[in-house]
Amino acid sequence: MATATLSAIIEAPAERIRGVLLSAPLLPEWNPAFVRVEGPARAAAGTDYQLQVIRGLRGTLTYTHVDSEEITMSWRVSGLSETGQWQLSPHPTRHQTRVTHTVERHGALAVVLGHALGTLPRLRLERLAERAAAPQPADSPFPHRRSTGITGHQRSGSAGTETTS
Repeated sequence: MATATLSAIIEAPAERIRGVLLSAPLLPEWNPAFVRVEGPARAAAGTDYQLQVIRGLRGTLTYTHVDSEEITMSWRVSGLSETGQWQLSPHPTRHQTRVTHTVERHGALAVVLGHALGTLPRLRLERLAERAAAPQPADSPFPHRRSTGITGHQRSGSAGTETTS
């Protein structure tokens, strides 16, 4: 098992970030591992999706926990299983959210891909921040935000903790 965790303050309200994370068919637009996710437009705990990842591997993605403060999804392809947890914490600034992303991987491919695990939470958080700040269709329940990006981060894992602002 290999694990990596990173926390960042994202320039978007929690409900907007939650909406991005629960729009499963749109995950490939910002998650670098996913090529295609097929299933219901809005995820709930227990929802299963057909998944295609890079290198043509196919498998399943399942939302295992969904509430206002945490979303956990697990996906499995031949040789690799991953659990990704997203914790959304209140921030003193109304239009910002502290998001902590933890990635845990198992399997033979986890060993092969181990070198990339340390940077994966940061990449996903950056792409999530960009997606949360992107203009939304007029019928979207989430307000348009012009600010973008991450204003700070904390990383933990086997190498310890790093804080940057």
